[in-house]
Amino acid sequence: MSPKSLERQAILECRGLSKTYTEGPQQVQVLQSIDLHVFPGDRLAIIGSSGSGKTTLLNLLAGLDVASEGQVLLAGQDLAQMKQKPRGLWRNQHLGFVYQFHHLLAELSALENVMLPLLIRGQSKDQAQAAARPLLARVGLAARADHKPAELSGGERQRVALARALVGQPSCVLMDEPTGNLDQHTAAEVQSLIQELAEQSRIAFVLVTHDLQLAAQQHQIYQLNQGCLAAQSRP
Repeated sequence: MSPKSLERQAILECRGLSKTYTEGPQQVQVLQSIDLHVFPGDRLAIIGSSGSGKTTLLNLLAGLDVASEGQVLLAGQDLAQMKQKPRGLWRNQHLGFVYQFHHLLAELSALENVMLPLLIRGQSKDQAQAAARPLLARVGLAARADHKPAELSGGERQRVALARALVGQPSCVLMDEPTGNLDQHTAAEVQSLIQELAEQSRIAFVLVTHDLQLAAQQHQIYQLNQGCLAAQSRP
């Protein structure tokens, strides 16, 4: 198989994805028959009003929640068909996740937070540290490696979270409101880093965001409305 054909193999895809919650006697359908394909180097933005199901979709794509119907395939593997431990290991190898509120461990330094995914993977402390330090430098935080989250600004904490998502060399990074708590300048820095990584390392990014300016800078915008996902045409 040629490198070009490999490039067009979806790293992450969902087929007929639906999610329904039960609230008392009511069945509430949050997502309805969603199809999405994410290829290496893609930068996709998903927008929609609050409560439209954006975070639910992201959690399904990450294998953190289970669909009512449909499939999520990560690197060709159906996540729902995998047992919990293998699914976690597979996700650790192929996916990074950046939350809106970073979810860094307060008692660990920036460097130790970035090392965590590799330690979970079973790498030695020296190996994890050797991979984490260059990434902190790449996000402009080499001098802050020994600082704990409480000693970092909001933008710095988000960049540590991005470095943590990248340290395992994932094929795709999912981001939930990555600039929601950042000022305009820091948000622009995060976007610049996303673009650089997508172009140079062919990492795919899927962003859930309310930031229309951020969304407009991605390759494709999808609108989530009443449980349905539709690609928006460019002006």
